[in-house]
Amino acid sequence: MFTLINDLPIIRKHYGTLSEEAKPQFIIILFFIIPIVVSFTLIVTNRLLTYESVGALLTAFAVFTGLLLNVIFILFDVVDKSNGKKTNQHDMKMLLRNLYANSMYALLISTANLTLLIIIIIVGDAPEIKIRSIELVTISSGIVYFGITHFLMNLLMIFRRLYILLYHSNL
Repeated sequence: MFTLINDLPIIRKHYGTLSEEAKPQFIIILFFIIPIVVSFTLIVTNRLLTYESVGALLTAFAVFTGLLLNVIFILFDVVDKSNGKKTNQHDMKMLLRNLYANSMYALLISTANLTLLIIIIIVGDAPEIKIRSIELVTISSGIVYFGITHFLMNLLMIFRRLYILLYHSNL
């Protein structure tokens, strides 16, 4: 039943593409330690989420989700067209496949961030929760900040791979 919504293959493929280019300690630093440090720094400096900031983040992630869907469809088309070509550009085809996996993962992270932000708005608007506990706001802020930073690190990597693909290939 849950195989219909099992996204573990996307996550495995994404991190598999990372391990082809970087050592595990750099992957951990870039995609986990930096987001934790950014989240912790924002929490310690009392930069907690507000209703307005959640709304702005919700809009931003909705736009990113739409853009990532477009990138995925374009990549799918390019991969499909490049499979029929006789070429020795194995590296570029591998880059395309990796970029496809990375974009799917970024879409998954974006969707998770959207879902969390929607939950925060729903819980914040609930009439029975008029008194918002500082602990709840702090925890949700930390999780959102981690998700945003993790997403941005992945997006920067996707930009770099798109740059390589577009400026160094003849596909």
